[in-house]
Amino acid sequence: MTTQEKINELESRQIVLSNEMASSDAHAAKCIKLGLNFGEAYPEELERYKASRDEYNANEVALSDLYTALEKEAQADAADHHIEMMEGQADA
Repeated sequence: MTTQEKINELESRQIVLSNEMASSDAHAAKCIKLGLNFGEAYPEELERYKASRDEYNANEVALSDLYTALEKEAQADAADHHIEMMEGQADA
């Protein structure tokens, strides 16, 4: 899998995780309005939220690393292209 494909896969996963967290946030807000403790009333949902948040944060670190790798790949490709152009001019 290429670096770009890995980035695309993680970004898609981030959207899913973000939606899961947003759903829990909305549910928690309703609980607060009703005077309920979200974590006590819905412990399983709170655990899913925490798991989604942790995965999301880990993915952000991985994405940062992948974007750095992608930039390095692009720089290496540009350098290779420059060398090829220079060699082509020398042959001419």
